[in-house]
Amino acid sequence: MKIFLALFLILINFSLVKSQYTETINSNRPGLSQGAFSVGKDVLQFELGFRNTNSKNQSFNDSKISSIKYLYNIRYGFLSNKLEVFLEGSYNNDEVDDLVESVNYNNYFFGKQTLGLKFLVFDPFKNKKWHNVNLLSWKKNRNLKLVDFIPAISIITGINHMPRNGNDFDDPFYVFNKKSLFEINEKSINTKVGLITQNHFLGKWVFVNNLTFDRLGTSYLILNYTTTLTHNFKNPRWSSFIEYELIKNDIYSNNFFNIGTAFLFNQDLQVDTSFGINSKKTPSNINFNLGISTRLDWYEDELPINKKERKSQRKERKKTGEKIKKDLKLEKKQKKINIKFDRKENRLIKKNNRKNKK
Repeated sequence: MKIFLALFLILINFSLVKSQYTETINSNRPGLSQGAFSVGKDVLQFELGFRNTNSKNQSFNDSKISSIKYLYNIRYGFLSNKLEVFLEGSYNNDEVDDLVESVNYNNYFFGKQTLGLKFLVFDPFKNKKWHNVNLLSWKKNRNLKLVDFIPAISIITGINHMPRNGNDFDDPFYVFNKKSLFEINEKSINTKVGLITQNHFLGKWVFVNNLTFDRLGTSYLILNYTTTLTHNFKNPRWSSFIEYELIKNDIYSNNFFNIGTAFLFNQDLQVDTSFGINSKKTPSNINFNLGISTRLDWYEDELPINKKERKSQRKERKKTGEKIKKDLKLEKKQKKINIKFDRKENRLIKKNNRKNKK
């Protein structure tokens, strides 16, 4: 049993040192935040969701919008385990019950589309002194340590495209402002940047924070802050989360509270469900979500690089190269000497032949 435990702890330590690629799927769902780690080099991941939202706004005579969103986030890790590119967006079907003008209609449109990059700047799990494994004590490996409060840090950047009929400024009721004195047209192309932190506590808790500045290059910058706490149960296939999201902007501000759970079918497939509400009445919002995450895994292990060995190999190659150059120079010099000698020898032979003829 002790041997098995020791081997198991070694495997855990190895996976923490590698840190970016995981044997099981690493999905951002069901929460709205992004984790600090990428999907891993040569991994293509699909995170798909269905969201049903019911909103009501007191500012517009309690007008209602029932929305169905088909969400997608396509992620691909490339060049290294620290870098990924992602495409995130939605397709929306809004049923609008306009009690201001007493009309009812449907809107079908693509929501905001974002093409972005995420890069892992700092990975605390690379430091073996901070995250070493005690092979003799399972309990000590599960104790809370000060170094656990040092987060993994990533940065994200991206380009947003807002389709013509999309919800400007993330406000579902902005459709009521269109063609009115309050309409402010959002730029169809703008940018975003963000900071991500991720902490792991006690082997079962993951704490993620996202701070994003959206719509850069416009007059109405949007601040988005999301904090997510995830818990893994004794059955490692099950996990749950609670989450808070703040949207702050001069046009539209809101905050949301979300809870949910996820189930891991196998190492490449996860399903999830979640529920969310907000604390405002302009508008009020209740949403229900279902999702699935899957991946195509072409990742191949890369052997760890021994820097000292690599340095000595470079020196050896350099010495070998210098020796080859020296040998080539000597060979060329010897060829010249041989050619001169052959010429002299030929002259002497010809001279002797002439003498013999006489």
